[in-house]
Amino acid sequence: MTKIYRMRRRTPETLDDLVTLAGLSNNAANVVMQLAIPGVGHGVEESRVASGRVVDRPLKRARTTTQYLAVALYGSERDRSVYRRAIAEVHSHVYSTDDSPVRYSGNSRKLQLWVAACLFYYYVDQYELVHGPLDEPVLDRLTVEASVLATGVNVTAEEWPQTWVDFTAYWEKSLDDVEIAPEVRAYLDDLATLRFVREPWGPIGVALAALLGRPYNFFTRGTVHPRIREAMGWSWSDAEQRRLERLMRLVGVADRVFPGSLLYRAYLVDLRARVALGRNPLGTTRLDDARAA
Repeated sequence: MTKIYRMRRRTPETLDDLVTLAGLSNNAANVVMQLAIPGVGHGVEESRVASGRVVDRPLKRARTTTQYLAVALYGSERDRSVYRRAIAEVHSHVYSTDDSPVRYSGNSRKLQLWVAACLFYYYVDQYELVHGPLDEPVLDRLTVEASVLATGVNVTAEEWPQTWVDFTAYWEKSLDDVEIAPEVRAYLDDLATLRFVREPWGPIGVALAALLGRPYNFFTRGTVHPRIREAMGWSWSDAEQRRLERLMRLVGVADRVFPGSLLYRAYLVDLRARVALGRNPLGTTRLDDARAA
């Protein structure tokens, strides 16, 4: 992706310094990258956990995903332990069946390592897109810090890359496993165009998809990794790249005014309130009996 080297802010010292409005405003590109690996893609598309499916509970899924990042970036060890146990319980219901195209498990360390890598890649990519390239010593430090994105599930710190070179090697090797089946591609197309909100939200969802679907799709196609964009069958022109660059100039200005960390900290307060009230931070797990059969 062509980077836009302007509006440089201070060199990021910690992982949360990588948070930008560009990254906060479009999680769909990150999800597309995560699901580009067959085990993750089919696991999410076939998931029997109805209470966590984005197509059924879009606001809840957005809340829990952002809350996981808030816990990773700002939470205490207690916060992380609580969330880790809750995620493991939900993921225990996500596993392949005899009819699944590939074997997978929601608690697979290999698959969870890939998901965490997508999160870190996206943080770095979105920061560089808006604020310019980072030096390797900075990336080395941030790579080590980013282990919290993986250890928040059941990946160990030792399994996480310890240098930017190691991370890049892992990332490039993992891209060779990208394969998006038609049913997963249809799921992601609905996500990237906001069509998925039409059914759960009725007329409001239909109007929202019609109004924001095209710009959301543009931003998603422009910020997803090129090899994964190709696997999705999405096009991307030079003219669209220039439009994205102009948009990033505005984002760079806004990013200096509104710190994205405020949103994360609000989600952390919400988590602690739920725990204090004795509630499951992910809410009640509801399974789809038809899919569980």
